[in-house]
Amino acid sequence: MQKINPTIVLVRPQLPENIGMTARVMDNFGLSKLSIVNPRDGWPSKIAENSAKHGKNIIKKAKIFNSLNEALAKFNLVIATTNRKRFLTKKNYNHFSDLKKKIISFKNTAILFGPENSGLSNQDLRLTNDIFTIKTANRNKSLNLSHAVSVISYELFSSKKINSNSKDNFELVNKLELSNFMNVLIKDLDSKRFFKPEEKKESMIDNIYSIYNKMHLTKKELRMLWGMHKKLKNLPKL
Repeated sequence: MQKINPTIVLVRPQLPENIGMTARVMDNFGLSKLSIVNPRDGWPSKIAENSAKHGKNIIKKAKIFNSLNEALAKFNLVIATTNRKRFLTKKNYNHFSDLKKKIISFKNTAILFGPENSGLSNQDLRLTNDIFTIKTANRNKSLNLSHAVSVISYELFSSKKINSNSKDNFELVNKLELSNFMNVLIKDLDSKRFFKPEEKKESMIDNIYSIYNKMHLTKKELRMLWGMHKKLKNLPKL
């Protein structure tokens, strides 16, 4: 039996008070791993540390990244949280019990929370596997950042003892390995003028990411994709 202990990732947070209060609620519910991507007011932050109360140790050990790609490099399951309607072909959960069944199958999991003013962008969501929406009253769907983390942290705490059914033995690829392949694939597709019309390029890239993020590829499967791509790329022109 083991507890669920994913990494909480704050993407471009604006207020250091919210970062501190996030660490505080994480500490309340037994979570310890915090990553922060491009905090607006810089780092380290005394305001965040003071707001964390007994969660100061989480603030001191928080990992700071310049890009979301860098922050997610080691993970093989990434869950995004958003209450905004997104026209993306991703699995969307709003019942935590359903999401938990997926989380417990992966060792390296990250849960993303976007900036207070705008939430996660479509470019952020490209890198994720699934989306989780916290149900709220229809009149007011916007949650404070630390409150959203609190809801998720409580749910994780309430179901922390689980029977591990990890897919580690299948050697799933992490986000860095997948991103390396995706970057080459998209670059080569672009060179072949695949993205037409131009105004649909970004949504087409979103869909390509969605296809590959649904697969939960193993390292062996990714090696096969690399081989197929290189073979097709090097075929002589007819």
